[in-house]
Amino acid sequence: MKSLIIGYGTTGQSFENYLTENSIDFDIFDEDKTKLENKKNILGCLNDQSISVYKSLYISPGVQLKKYFSNSNLAKLNYITDLDLFFQNNKSLKIGVTGTNGKSTLVNYLNQILNIASSSIALGNIGNPLLDNIKHTNKYTVIEVSSFQLEKMKKNYFDFSIITNIQNDHIDFHGNFENYKNAKLKICSEKGRTIFCTSDDYEEIAKGFALDLEPNLDGKDVNLSNLPFRLQKISEGVINDSKSTNSASLFYALNKLNFKGDLILCGNPGKEGYKELNIKGPKRVFIYGKHRNELLNICKHKNISTHSSLDEIFEVLRKDEHKDILFSPGNPSGNDYLNFIERGEHFNNLKEKYFD
Repeated sequence: MKSLIIGYGTTGQSFENYLTENSIDFDIFDEDKTKLENKKNILGCLNDQSISVYKSLYISPGVQLKKYFSNSNLAKLNYITDLDLFFQNNKSLKIGVTGTNGKSTLVNYLNQILNIASSSIALGNIGNPLLDNIKHTNKYTVIEVSSFQLEKMKKNYFDFSIITNIQNDHIDFHGNFENYKNAKLKICSEKGRTIFCTSDDYEEIAKGFALDLEPNLDGKDVNLSNLPFRLQKISEGVINDSKSTNSASLFYALNKLNFKGDLILCGNPGKEGYKELNIKGPKRVFIYGKHRNELLNICKHKNISTHSSLDEIFEVLRKDEHKDILFSPGNPSGNDYLNFIERGEHFNNLKEKYFD
């Protein structure tokens, strides 16, 4: 019998590579048929009946199973995730990191430090698929794990786990905050230790944790590189925080900077259930993009303007003699960009075009 890959994003494509390498026959399902234009092994519709011919289901994290299957069938689904396969086939010490905000930063720091004392690789939600690296022989794997992945994970085999924080996020997917929180808490290690971060000093947290694992590590004079688009100062008075994909990260940026200048927002607010955003501090708030009217309806501030494009905003800002600009969208990209990296690069390009 064939197997079925459900969802053909980054993880789905890594499933494809894995199954092909292991000579396992499979079909692929994805709602977006444009992703499968050059494929012949396609399943047209997904439901209780259509999966009966498949031996195993390989599920991508962002797939909402309840959308396709009846409640009675959900509990009986014979599916596996990329996390489960990685647990089964890789012998490294596995450190899971999750949280609403800060997890990419912590994974980045921890991976750098562990590579000074030993060997490590950063995988998972940070952008490097688990299955494409399933044969690596480093001592450590630092895995950034989303609530989507944790919700579907069959059994927890993390040797260690770290939770940066849990705040309101992904309500459109999980239904409510309690479900989201419970998905995050599935990361708590059954084999080793779980750390709940009590601050956002992720560099020090990473150094302390790495020192526990590698006592001979000398990390005093280590200079760690930062990931792009995380409160990144790109020039005097201009900060690119495109990684801000939820309201918690937006308010974190405003508070940390004690920001009083011009704030730029965009993206789809649907994942937090269109929760009201009461913005205090900035002198002006600029909203742009295909979701601007949705954002205008939930944003509370005395000086808000909406624009069809980011270019329009730069046309206004270029007239100011002094620049104090924070690009912290506070939402996922939605219909405006492919991801936060694309929109961060777009912001940087326009900044050079209009200001430099």
